[in-house]
Amino acid sequence: MKTKPPLMPFEDRYRKGHPFKTLYHLYDNLHRDLVFAILFFIIKHSPVWITPIVIAQVINIVTYPARHPLKDLWFYGALLLVLIVQNIPTHMTHVYFLRKAVRTMETELRSALLRRMQQLSIAFHDDFRVGSLQSKVLRDVESVQILSDQIIGMILPALLGIIFAACVTLGKQPLVMLLYLVTVPLTVVLIWTFRSRVKTRNREFRGELEQMTARVSEMIEMIPLTRAHGVENSEIEKMDQQLHRVQDRGFRLDIVNSLFGATGWVIFQGFQVLCLLVTAFMAYKGRISVGEVVLYQGFFAMIVNAVMMILAIYPQLTRGFESIQSIGEILECPDLEQNEGKKNVLCVSGKFTFENVSFSYAGAGAAAVADFSLSVAPGERIALVGPSGAGKSTILNLIVGFRRPTAGRILLDGEDMQGLDLRQYRHFLAIVPQNTILSSATIRENITYGLSDVPESKLQEAIVMANAADFIRDLPQGLNTAIGEHGGKLSGGQRQRIAIARALIRDPRVILFDEATSSLDIASEMLIGQAMERLAQGRTTFIVAHRLTTIKSAGRIVVMNAGRITEIGAHDELMARRGEFFRLKSLQG
Repeated sequence: MKTKPPLMPFEDRYRKGHPFKTLYHLYDNLHRDLVFAILFFIIKHSPVWITPIVIAQVINIVTYPARHPLKDLWFYGALLLVLIVQNIPTHMTHVYFLRKAVRTMETELRSALLRRMQQLSIAFHDDFRVGSLQSKVLRDVESVQILSDQIIGMILPALLGIIFAACVTLGKQPLVMLLYLVTVPLTVVLIWTFRSRVKTRNREFRGELEQMTARVSEMIEMIPLTRAHGVENSEIEKMDQQLHRVQDRGFRLDIVNSLFGATGWVIFQGFQVLCLLVTAFMAYKGRISVGEVVLYQGFFAMIVNAVMMILAIYPQLTRGFESIQSIGEILECPDLEQNEGKKNVLCVSGKFTFENVSFSYAGAGAAAVADFSLSVAPGERIALVGPSGAGKSTILNLIVGFRRPTAGRILLDGEDMQGLDLRQYRHFLAIVPQNTILSSATIRENITYGLSDVPESKLQEAIVMANAADFIRDLPQGLNTAIGEHGGKLSGGQRQRIAIARALIRDPRVILFDEATSSLDIASEMLIGQAMERLAQGRTTFIVAHRLTTIKSAGRIVVMNAGRITEIGAHDELMARRGEFFRLKSLQG
C-alpha cells in the first residue's frame, strides 16, 4: 500500500514570482474539500445555465403549438422547478466544504506567519515596523481569503458559464459561436492594456496602507509622550499627511478601476447588440427559430456577464495576488535563527569565553564591538560600564544569541555558541531589561509567562525574593489583577520587581541586567538592588549600568569605550588606578 508523501511545511509553500501557484499550494492539504465544493457548486448553479435552454423550448412550444404537445410545457416547467429547489441543499453543502477549506487555510497561513516571525532574527525585526507586520498578518491574509472566495465564487462560475454556452452553441449553430469567440481576444487585450496600471496602483495603495497601519500603531504607543510634550497638533498633522497619501493612492486606484470597468462594459454591451441583430436576422430568414434567438441571446448575455464579472473583479484579484507577494516578505525571508540540527543544550554551568569577538551592524561605519576577549567563570558577576554607544548592550545581545559575532567566537561551557541550539540554551537564561516588557494580562500570568503548572509555593517564593509581595498584596485582586497594556497600571519599580520575579521563578543559570535601575527613584532602586542581589546568588551574571553605585558587588568591572575593553578589574582596584572608570565615577559625584 502506497503511503502519501508528507506535506511540506506551510511556510515552504511560497513560490516567489508565482502567486497563483503559491495560492494553489496554500491548499495542499485541503484539495479534497475544494473538489467537493466545486462539484456541489456546479450542481447548485446548474439552473443558471439550463434556464436559457428551457425558456427557448417554452417559447418554441407557445410559438408553434401545433408542433408540440401541451405536456412538454408542463415537463419543462417541472424540470425548472426541480433545478431551482435543489439549490438549497446543494448550496449549503457547497458552502460547508468551501468555508471549511478557506477558513482552515486562513488560520494556517496566519499561524505560519506568526511562527516565521518567531524564527526570524532580531535584525529582521529591527528593519520592520510592528504595524507593517500586523498588516501582513491581518489585512494581507484577509485579502488572500477574499481572493480564494472570488476565484471559487466568481471566476469559476464565469468560466463554466462560458464553456457551457460555447459548447451548446457550437453544437447547434457554429456561426453564432464565432461571435462568442470574439469576446476572448477582446478580454485579453483589455486586461493587457490596463494590467500594468492596475497592478502599480494596487501596489502603491497597499504600501501606503501598511505605512498608515505602522504609523497608527506608533502614534498610539507614543500618546503619553506626545501629550507630555504638548505636541498633539504636530502628531495629528503628520497622521493627516499619511491619511491624505492613502486617500490619494486610493483615489488613483479607483479611477483606473472605474475606467477599466466602464470600457469593458461599453465594448461587450455593443457586441451583445450585434449578436441580437445577427440572430434576429437569421430568424427572419427562417434559418433558426424564435426560441433559438432567445437561447443565443441568453447565452451571449451569460458570456458577456461572465466576462464583465472577470473584468470587474480583476483589480481585486490583483490586490489579492499583491498580498500574496507581501506575505512572501515573511515566508521567504532567509534571515532565520537556524537551530535545527544543532547541538542540544541540556544543562548550563555558566562559563563564557569571548575570543576576539567583533560585531558590526549592517550599514554602520564603525564596529559596535571590536576585539572583545574575556573569560567568565561559572557564577561570576561581571559589570559592563562605559559611555553610551560603547557596545555594552551589544555584548548582552551576543550573549543572548540575538546577534552573532561577525568575527571571533563565544564559547558557552567550552562549546562554540554558533553550533548550539539557542532555543534550549535560553531556557537557562533570564533577562531583566531597563524597559520591562509586560503583557496586559494578570500579575500571575506575567510572572509565570511561558510556564505551566507552577507550584504556588514556588510562585510565592519568587515574589518574596523580588520584594514584590507587599505591593501585590495591596492590589484589588492581588496576583489576579490585570495590569493594563505594557503594565501601564504599575509604577516603574513595580514593573521591574515583576520582571525579577519572572526571572527568579525560572531558576536560570545566567542572568542579564540591562540598566535595570536607571529610571527608578532611590527607594525603588534599593528594593530592586536587594532583589537583584538575591537573583544573582550562585549564577553567572552580566550587569549593564550607568549608575556606577549599583555595581560595587560585581566581581569584575569591564570598562568599554567605542566597542573595546579599556579596563578590567574590581571596583576598588579600578578606583585606585584613577583611569577611565575613576573618571566616569567622578563625573557622577
